[in-house]
Amino acid sequence: MTDLPWLCGVGITAYSAVIVATVGVGYDAHAYWLAARGPLYGAAPNTPDAYLYSPAFTQAIWPLAQLPWPVFCAVWLGAAGIVFALLLRPLGWRRALPLWLCCTPEVVSGNVFWLFAVVVALGLRRPWLWAVPALTKITPALGPVWFAVRREWSRLGISVLATALVGALSFALDPAGWWAWIEFLRSNLGSTTSQVGGLFVPPVVRIPVAVALVAWGAWRDRRWTIPVGMVLANPVFGSTALVVLAGLPLLLRDRAPADPSDDPARSAGQAVADRGDAGPS
Repeated sequence: MTDLPWLCGVGITAYSAVIVATVGVGYDAHAYWLAARGPLYGAAPNTPDAYLYSPAFTQAIWPLAQLPWPVFCAVWLGAAGIVFALLLRPLGWRRALPLWLCCTPEVVSGNVFWLFAVVVALGLRRPWLWAVPALTKITPALGPVWFAVRREWSRLGISVLATALVGALSFALDPAGWWAWIEFLRSNLGSTTSQVGGLFVPPVVRIPVAVALVAWGAWRDRRWTIPVGMVLANPVFGSTALVVLAGLPLLLRDRAPADPSDDPARSAGQAVADRGDAGPS
């Protein structure tokens, strides 16, 4: 059993080599690089260089996208590789290295799941990070569900407000791009495929299951449900999305204390306790 992670890692790395030989390196990143240079939505879903996210994402990477493609690709893919190494580091290199090898399809493709893994690792302490999935793939942005069920109102507000503010600023900079994105989503709704073992599993089935799973996890304090729910809620359900689980080591290690301001009863109880500790003045 101790050799299983290494067998998986080596096998998946070999698969990554096949991907590179077939479609090239950074094929998802190339779509982002082109879109940042315009036009945004010139290719249909499931075709080469199709860009599917909001204009906010291309605006965020615009300075980097002004670099020549080989340089952009090297920086983007290199950042993904480094991030996975840092996220898995708490496991120790003997466990982390084979798991890092399992992330190589994401590294060579240059998709945004490495950013989602960061959100998994840090999103409970830094709720504004949930703007990243909300303004790209939309449906995996399940952090607000967690906050709402746990009645962590300040974190819920920060996650929603951050997304709204970034979206509003992006819209102000490029309203035509946003209307084009909305029309693009409307006209291509249901055009992507989602398969598990060859069986079609539509988002209309997976997303409610993901929301219910994260809601249950919030109620029972099961943090692992956050990345699993994000995988299920992804518009296109595939094995590459599993790399968001790389954020689990830090998520489980960094158990942020509850915000007392989110629980009036706890705040009131603490105030009474503090008054009692102080004694008569």
